[in-house]
Amino acid sequence: MKLEEIRQFLHGGDYNPDQWLDHPEVLEDDIRLMKQAGVNVVTLGVFSWTSIEPQEGVYTFEWLDKIMDEMYENGIYVILSTPSGARPPWLAKKYPEVMRTSENRVRMLYGGRENHCESSEIWREKVRLIDEKLAERYAHHPALIMWHLSNEMYGRCYCEKCAENFRKWLKKKYGTIEELNKQYWSSFWSHKYMDFREIEPPAQHGEMYQHALVVDYYRFSSDLKINFLEMEKEAVKKYHPDLPVTTNMFHVNCGINYDHLAKILDVVSWDSYPRWHCQKEKSTEWENAVGAGFTFDYARAFKGKPFYLMESVPSVPSQFEVCKLKRPKMHMLSAMQTIACGSDSVQYFQWRKSNGSVEKFHGAVIDHNGSGNTRVFRDVCEVGAKLKEISCLKGTEVKAEVALIYDFDNIQALYEQRGITRNKRFFESRPQLHYDALLKNYVNVDVISSEADFSKYKVIAAPMLYLFKPDTARKIREFVKNGGDFVMTYYSGLVNENDLCFSGTLRNPVFAPYSLNDVFGIKVNETDAICDDEYNEFEYKGKNYKALTCCELVEVDGAEILAEYKHDFYKGLCAVSKKQYGQGFAYYIACNTESDFLSELYGDVLKNRNVSKIVDTEYVKDVMVRERNGYIFVMNFSTEERRIVVKGETILLNGYDYIVINKMVSSHPIFSRSFF
Repeated sequence: MKLEEIRQFLHGGDYNPDQWLDHPEVLEDDIRLMKQAGVNVVTLGVFSWTSIEPQEGVYTFEWLDKIMDEMYENGIYVILSTPSGARPPWLAKKYPEVMRTSENRVRMLYGGRENHCESSEIWREKVRLIDEKLAERYAHHPALIMWHLSNEMYGRCYCEKCAENFRKWLKKKYGTIEELNKQYWSSFWSHKYMDFREIEPPAQHGEMYQHALVVDYYRFSSDLKINFLEMEKEAVKKYHPDLPVTTNMFHVNCGINYDHLAKILDVVSWDSYPRWHCQKEKSTEWENAVGAGFTFDYARAFKGKPFYLMESVPSVPSQFEVCKLKRPKMHMLSAMQTIACGSDSVQYFQWRKSNGSVEKFHGAVIDHNGSGNTRVFRDVCEVGAKLKEISCLKGTEVKAEVALIYDFDNIQALYEQRGITRNKRFFESRPQLHYDALLKNYVNVDVISSEADFSKYKVIAAPMLYLFKPDTARKIREFVKNGGDFVMTYYSGLVNENDLCFSGTLRNPVFAPYSLNDVFGIKVNETDAICDDEYNEFEYKGKNYKALTCCELVEVDGAEILAEYKHDFYKGLCAVSKKQYGQGFAYYIACNTESDFLSELYGDVLKNRNVSKIVDTEYVKDVMVRERNGYIFVMNFSTEERRIVVKGETILLNGYDYIVINKMVSSHPIFSRSFF
């Protein structure tokens, strides 16, 4: 069966039968319970290297043969993983160079996972060998629908081999050491290089002040990981080129440029672990839902088609400071959000709880008691049944007229800057704050990179687009000129792709945002940092709002002033502006603001550009609305009752409740929570 031919949503998750090979009765129970829960797919082999190759060159595939056959016989598809996420002890013992070297230049000992060196030739050789063995044996197995490459890749290696590859990467990028010195501004502090061989990867006890070097190393490490996965892709495709490949992305900033990674994948997959109910780490359930939605819209936008939720947890995650159970109804609600945002699956890590090791208390479908008579299992069964009911949405698109820019290179450069603040959390949270404001206006949103195609959107938001790539200014200019509305904020257009500040001369001055002063009708002269216990204010449409963290001092040159600062020596200067350029409008927010103002402003921007709201109503607290292929998902991320007007009818949503509306059916516009 081809993946695209499967008409139902995938429901299942990571299955690790090699942990239970000495308990055949457990494996028998698993299949019975899977069928009861509506599970139609399992991911096998993610951490199975030691079970497949217990000794170098000695392979034991018999147990996997049996599991693959049993899955097929019981109507359960298989996603087969390459086992490179974690290696067996014998490999690290015999070949210590496969282990990663930390930033302090100390090589890691065996242990953990995802701590290998992608530059190691022996590591690549061993991975390719076992990948090809798996592909040769299973590529045409009737249960197999997709390859899963490695697992949640993250981190960086700083060994001498990586340093050598980094120098080659730099030479390819810059061509000459003179050009590198020019882009790095390396004459500062006498850090000028005479030869590429003098360059070392960044380190706390070495070079951390050359920001371009640090950002380049992040880029190099990302490229190295993508190259490694390309090697794995080539290995598994050797015996069945048409079988799709994926890998499970899991954090918007894990050290890989996902926009580039997605280009080598056939299918985008995502792992999602929101901190539900934990107010110590997230203040509200709404913020958790916004955070999850941001990642889903990010994953979906890479290819503009459905993604796959590869991992989630049906009960309690084990990786947080406080590990809270999912409250009743939350599992169904979070599953519906995933589908509403464009996923074609709901899958879990893992099917059955491990009896030992670090994740022995991480939530799973089957608990240590081995019973199907649990609240969690019943929740999973309900989701399985619901996914069958809504199978008409499988494979359909989520269309958005609005996009928000979140760019890998930009966030890495923001981390290194030493301007308004060094609080990395601040830079991570700003895009989600703007995303939150857009969702409160009840529109679908794509989260895209600055390299994406702008032309298909009506409105684009670009919070803190600090780093401009060579084409960024031109794309923004053309987007606005051709009728799009673009919202840019403070601290944008300050540096080029190499983190080198845009600068001018007395005869040819340069102001931020770089080369777009005529588009936005403003010039940024200075930026004032605001302490935590301080704030400025501005007024918009008769309401006062706070200006926090930073305030830019802007010279207006053709823009309409929408708001002015009310305090300090820059009282009366522009805080928010708008300018028509061509057929579109360019908005500039010169200060960090709160969500309520952003919601108000984006509401006006969307209305100005005739962006259709999913439901024509004001934001109802904690109620999220998404649309997929003509079906409107209305979801209450609160324990309290909420009422919202949809298609002229008032809908009552209980706590953690949801409803789905087919907007194409006018005679019976509202379906029950059972859909049909």
